[in-house]
Amino acid sequence: MPDSTTRRGFLGLVGASVLVAGCAEKKTVSKGTAVAADKLKNLVPTRIPFDIPGLKPDLPGSEFVAPGFLTRPATMVQAVTTKPLTSGKEVTAMTPLWGTVPPGLGSNSYYDTVNERLGGTVRFNISDGNTYGQKLSTLLASGDVPEMVMVPNWELIKIAHFTEAANKLFADLSPYLAGDKAKEFPLLANYDTAAWQYGVFGGVLQGIPWQNDPFPFATFVRQDILQEMGLQHPKAGDDLIALGKAITDPKKKRWAFGGALEQEMQRAFGAPREWRKKSDGTLEYKYESAEFAASVEFMTKLFDAGYVHPDVVANKDADNKAIFGSGEMVIYRDGLGAWHEALGRFQADNPKFDMQIVDPYPAHAGGTPIMWRNEPASMFVFIKKGLGDARTRELLALSNWASAPFGTQEYELVFNGVEGAHYKVENGNIKQTALGRKEVAPTYMFLSGRPNANEKSQYKGLVQSLWDWSTKASKLLENDPFVGIRVETPSKMAGLVTPTEDKMQEIFRGKRPVSEWPKIVKEWQAQGGNEAREFYMKVARENGRL
Repeated sequence: MPDSTTRRGFLGLVGASVLVAGCAEKKTVSKGTAVAADKLKNLVPTRIPFDIPGLKPDLPGSEFVAPGFLTRPATMVQAVTTKPLTSGKEVTAMTPLWGTVPPGLGSNSYYDTVNERLGGTVRFNISDGNTYGQKLSTLLASGDVPEMVMVPNWELIKIAHFTEAANKLFADLSPYLAGDKAKEFPLLANYDTAAWQYGVFGGVLQGIPWQNDPFPFATFVRQDILQEMGLQHPKAGDDLIALGKAITDPKKKRWAFGGALEQEMQRAFGAPREWRKKSDGTLEYKYESAEFAASVEFMTKLFDAGYVHPDVVANKDADNKAIFGSGEMVIYRDGLGAWHEALGRFQADNPKFDMQIVDPYPAHAGGTPIMWRNEPASMFVFIKKGLGDARTRELLALSNWASAPFGTQEYELVFNGVEGAHYKVENGNIKQTALGRKEVAPTYMFLSGRPNANEKSQYKGLVQSLWDWSTKASKLLENDPFVGIRVETPSKMAGLVTPTEDKMQEIFRGKRPVSEWPKIVKEWQAQGGNEAREFYMKVARENGRL
C-alpha cells in the first residue's frame, strides 16, 4: 500500500462538472480555501493518547521518526471489549488494493473471523489501486456511494470539485467527534490532531484520516540482484545512468527502472514538492522551477536509453510492484509501507528476494539532497450522508475498532489474521502461512487510520533499517511555506494536474519533444496556475509566511 501523494488518477474537466450534479444552480468554481490549523480545533477531536501498558519501543520515536519495535509483544491488549456492529445490517465499503484480490465472503476464513469479532458483515468493493482514481471519479459523479469510502489524498487532490462532492455526499462527523465527544470513540481520539485537521473539507469535518508517514516515498532496489551483479546503491542521480546501462538486458527480461521514479528525480534535483518561496518574496510552483525542468530532461534520457521496463513505457499505470517482484525491474519508487508489503508478498515464493531502501540522494555528486514533507494525512475514510444518527455512530464504532494501534489484539487480527491459521509465531516473530497469503489482504485496515509504528520485525533487519533511513531523512526535510495551514487546492489547479502530467509522460515516451516543457508550463499558468498562485500568496501573507 502506497504512502505517497503521487499515484496517478483521472478526472476530465467534463467529469469534474458532473460531480456537482443536482447542484446546477452552483455555477462558481471553487477558488480554494485555507485555514490555519489551530482555528479548526472546534471541529476536530481533542487528542487523548491511548496508552498500552508495558509497550515500549526499542528505538525511540520523534516528530518525524516512528518508534521502532525490534520484537513482537508477548501479549496483546484487547482495546475494544464490545462488538461495534449491532444492527445486523451489512456494511458496504469501497477500498483500494495494490495486489491480488482475496477470496470473497463465504470463501475467506479471515473475513469470517473478523466479521464475527465485529458482530456483523462488511462487504468490500475492492478496486485496483493503480486505477482507483478513475473508479472514484465515476462513483462521485454518480452520486450513489457505499456507506464507507476510502479516498487517497493523492487522488483527491486531482479532483477539481472534490470538496463540493464530499459536502453533498458524505456526513459531517463533528457532531460525533468534535472536542470531547470523541471519548465515545477512544481509538479515533488517539490520532494526531494535525491528521484530523486535514479531514476538514469546506469547513466540515468529513474524513477519518490515515495518519501519514512524514516522507511520501523513497527509492527501493532489488538488493539481491544488485549484489549478484556487484553493483552499489546510487549516491546521486547521475549514478542511475551507469546503473541503467549495467542492469538493463532485454534478452534476460531485465530492465533497470519502473514507473513513478520521476518524483524521486524531481526531489533529487531540488524541486519543491509543491510551492516554495523565492528570493523576491513571490511563490514558485514545482512545474515552474529550473530543477523540475532538469528532472524532466533527465527522465527522458532514461526512457530514450531503453532502461525503463516496457510495460511501464506502454502504460504509465502499470503494476510496478509485480514487475519489481518478478525481478524484471530492479529500481523503482514507492511509499514506505510498500517495503514490508513486498517482502510479505514475494519472499515466500522467492526466499532470495531482498528489497532495500536507498538513502536520500542529490541529482549530482556533492549536492545536498532534500526530502519532501508529507501532509499530515494521506488517506481518508468517508461515511455516507443521510444514514441517520444510529447508523452513523455504528460505522464510527467500526472505524474506531479498526483504528486500534500496534500492541492490541484488534491490530493483530486486522493486519495478520488468526494465529495458527494465517500466521505462526517462530522465535518471537510472525511467519505468514500459505492460507494467510491467500486470504489476508489490506481491507479492514482501510476503514480507518492509526498512529504509525515501525513494527514489522518478522522481516530481518527491516525495523532498524527503516528507523535509520527515517532518522537521516528527517534532517533533510524541505521548508514548506504552508506547514500548519489546511489548504484546499483551487478547483482549476486541481483539474490541471492530470492533463499537465500526462503531457510530461508523453515527453518521457518520445511523443512530445522535451523542448515543449516550457510551453506546457505556460499553458498550466494560463489555465489556472497563475490564478492559484495569487490564492496561495494571499494565504501565505495572511499567515505570516511571506
